[in-house]
Amino acid sequence: MADKTAAGAAATGGGDLTPTSRDTARRSDIDGDVEGSGGEDAAVVKKKASTIGERPACFKNTFQEVMFVFMATVAMATNTFLTGATVIVTAAIGKDLGMSQSQISLTAGAFQLTIGQLADLLGRKAVFLFGMGCFSACALIVAFAQNPFWMDILCGLLGLASAMVVPPAIGILGAAYDVPSQRKNWAFASFSAGNPLGFAVGSIVCGIAARIFNWRASFILLAIIWAILGVASFWIVPDVEAFEPAPLKTRLKIALERFDSLGTILTILGVGMFTAALTLGPGDGWKAPHVIAMLIVGFFLLVAFIFWENYWPHPLMPLHIWKDRTFSLLVPTAILGMMSFTSSNFWLALYMQEVSEYDALNVAVHLLPQVIAGIFWNIVAASILHKVNNTLIMTLGSVAYVIANLLLTFQKAGTLYWAFIFPSLVLNVFGADFQFNVTNMYVMQALPAHQQSLAGGIFNMLIRLGSTIGLGISTAVYSSVKAAQPEDGDVNEPFRMVYFVSVGLAALGCLFVPFLRIGTQGNAPAIESIADAAATLVEPSIETDGEKPSLWEKEAGKEKSASASIAEK
Repeated sequence: MADKTAAGAAATGGGDLTPTSRDTARRSDIDGDVEGSGGEDAAVVKKKASTIGERPACFKNTFQEVMFVFMATVAMATNTFLTGATVIVTAAIGKDLGMSQSQISLTAGAFQLTIGQLADLLGRKAVFLFGMGCFSACALIVAFAQNPFWMDILCGLLGLASAMVVPPAIGILGAAYDVPSQRKNWAFASFSAGNPLGFAVGSIVCGIAARIFNWRASFILLAIIWAILGVASFWIVPDVEAFEPAPLKTRLKIALERFDSLGTILTILGVGMFTAALTLGPGDGWKAPHVIAMLIVGFFLLVAFIFWENYWPHPLMPLHIWKDRTFSLLVPTAILGMMSFTSSNFWLALYMQEVSEYDALNVAVHLLPQVIAGIFWNIVAASILHKVNNTLIMTLGSVAYVIANLLLTFQKAGTLYWAFIFPSLVLNVFGADFQFNVTNMYVMQALPAHQQSLAGGIFNMLIRLGSTIGLGISTAVYSSVKAAQPEDGDVNEPFRMVYFVSVGLAALGCLFVPFLRIGTQGNAPAIESIADAAATLVEPSIETDGEKPSLWEKEAGKEKSASASIAEK
């Protein structure tokens, strides 16, 4: 133990390359704060720290911590922000470029798993910065698209860029806040807010730009915002990596050995074809040969992906996580709820444009209550995750989804906004915030620290794929109802039917809730317990002492394989 402590002390002097645990470093920070507290009672400070949680050692100060949590929230909001921005100018884009609704699509979900594993293997911060830069560049190019073909291609690249920022952001957040605490709850609640709030904020910001200038200005504004945030990320995003300090050549070799190449090909092609079929089906017809072919091929590729993941030692999606009963019930519940949320938000924005004949700015203003309510509900969620049974929180979220979408079915042209749309917006984001917070927290705990980006990639891939399926189903219903109507038919009827689709999806999610068994999450352990546990985690780096397994291998539970590699050396 003395040797380990000495090794930890020596490593601490090496800067960011310390192999000591984050808990040990945080413990040292607390002791330093106590010594310089001007006579404040040490026990009081320790008690406060154990209740709220200490600032992760990777952050130099509280300002950097707050700014990174904000940056992670922006990353989480990137895809839905883009969706909201696109929906708000759908009519303008369609008129300018002659595009149909189904053509204006995004491609994000297919790359979430791949980006997640690459971030864990090669570097989370590097992947995050590259993704921010790509998103800004692609958004700028989209602003100059002149025809539907290039708009489709560029929107696909935008979707890919948005997929590159979420997994590394989740990985850094999960690895930094590796100890349950109220501080972690607040950080994850803020992060989770990005998903439901991104749509509304994107609609508002880009709606204003479109009102003042045109739809192209919306994408130019996106490019400017993400460029500024990308530059700021160089200083704000901490270096919290999943690998041991080692030369780049060594890390690349390890990454190539572990990277799931075949799994990447199968998931990108499978999810890509399945998503494309769901996007094209409503417009081209579900009986179209290319739609049927993509559905069938995409389905079998995803089945092959599942079989392959059971074989590969370092899979993109570790199948053992689905053996967790709570995990396998919690994730479908959250996915069905988010399918309902995304679908109803999309069609509500379109309803305001086509039936109520609002311009982009008016639509944005009418969606503003969802942003305000979303911020409020996330504050509530962060305050109660460690106090209230999380099964109850999931139940309340499911019920809120059902009521919110049911209210929209009563909406007609000329009906008072405050009667149905306003309460629906408030309740819909209530369900999204509560369920996403609980599920995201649980998913991040399902995989070890060195796979946090992968954990985030798994959850977000499933959310994106589910949202695409939900939109595909609702679009098919909308197209069918509208096609069957006479020219003077009720303009509200197609929208009412798609709201019923959202009600059905939300109700289906309710069926899983009675079987959930989740207690509270985010309860802070005692400081003494953290310190004792941390003392056993001090390990030498792979550069200085090759006689013991690396921390990476230990966290992965690969002591046996590590010993074998040492024997070979």
